[in-house]
Amino acid sequence: MRRAYVESHEPFPRALAQALRWAGDSATIHAPDTRSIEENRLHELGIRVTSPSSKSRFYGRPEGTVVATFLNLSEVLEVERRGGIEGLVVVHANGPSRFPGVPHHGPWVTAFNPEHLGGQEIAPVASAPAALRAAIRDLTGLAVGNQGLIDKRERSEVIHALTYLRSRGFELDPDALMVEALRNEWGGTGPEELRQIALDLNKGKQLQFDKRRLRPERLDEWAATKD
Repeated sequence: MRRAYVESHEPFPRALAQALRWAGDSATIHAPDTRSIEENRLHELGIRVTSPSSKSRFYGRPEGTVVATFLNLSEVLEVERRGGIEGLVVVHANGPSRFPGVPHHGPWVTAFNPEHLGGQEIAPVASAPAALRAAIRDLTGLAVGNQGLIDKRERSEVIHALTYLRSRGFELDPDALMVEALRNEWGGTGPEELRQIALDLNKGKQLQFDKRRLRPERLDEWAATKD
């Protein structure tokens, strides 16, 4: 699937024009709610407009090449999860905030390497340590690939692995871990949930897990993984 973005420093009218040129004749504008559509007069452009909000009169599923306007990271990933589209261009995409923990589009940009159409280029998220990359890869079983961390057993394994590796001195960068989940095609909201688990552990929260599900040897094997 084709992907692109226009970063938020580009003035919106010009950013939208760039995105629509890239999208071509199959464009569908997808915006979060009625207000954002009407305030920016998106419904007056003669292009199909949809919104993920069931409260919006524009509620609908986007098709063709989606011009995702004003969507946050989770909303962009929801478009990715739906599938059945030809392309996706994000307007306006945001890089990291000066406030730690605030979601931004950097993980999506890093995982999928979309084409940069305008505004400032969003720097890729620094890679997670090899030990954490190995853990995320090995924890990507059938259940995680299909539904993310809905099942408490898979969630327990992830919490156990991150808790252990953090205790061994490996830094948990929530964005870097999210990138790995996206690259390993975690299903559902698994990438977002993994990011939140890392945030919670970094805050010192004691998340519960079943120690019996992961063998100590497996944990040690991950910890010993090198680049």
